[in-house]
Amino acid sequence: MTMADQIWQFRAFSAPNGEQAAVAFLNEPLRQGAGEASATLRNDGTAGLLWLEPGSLGESDAQTWQWREFPAPNGEQAAVAFLNEPLRQGRGEATVTPRGNGAVGLLWLEPGSLGESTIQAWQVKDFPGPDGEQAALAFLNATPRQAGGEASGFVRNDGSAAIFYLEPGSG
Repeated sequence: MTMADQIWQFRAFSAPNGEQAAVAFLNEPLRQGAGEASATLRNDGTAGLLWLEPGSLGESDAQTWQWREFPAPNGEQAAVAFLNEPLRQGRGEATVTPRGNGAVGLLWLEPGSLGESTIQAWQVKDFPGPDGEQAALAFLNATPRQAGGEASGFVRNDGSAAIFYLEPGSG
């Protein structure tokens, strides 16, 4: 299958279990692989999902999508620590939603393609507002740069931003 054979789709999942419904959907055939899904996990229990259809995993169950919430006050650090545990997630295998209260919602593919390797490690960085998105972009474009699937970002209403990224980048 080529990229031309796939199209991006969107679907909203309602509360109170939107996150779990999105994960169940991603695990149905034709399943999405690394970099083929991006989710926004909202505070109210709803979720928005962008995905490529058909997914490259097809009907295989070698990897499955999972979901977890990391509570405040240190949700960002807990999510990064989790992503760096074996079996570790590689590029395109995690999508993160940091919340304004310090909690974090995480969707990831398990097992991750990095296994127990420590060549790359997940990191998190916050950029204060009002120009956080510009500072985050400048950071991601500095050397070594993150390639496709190696960063997941979030811009907040106050202009601040947070990024989760694989370091060093491969780009």
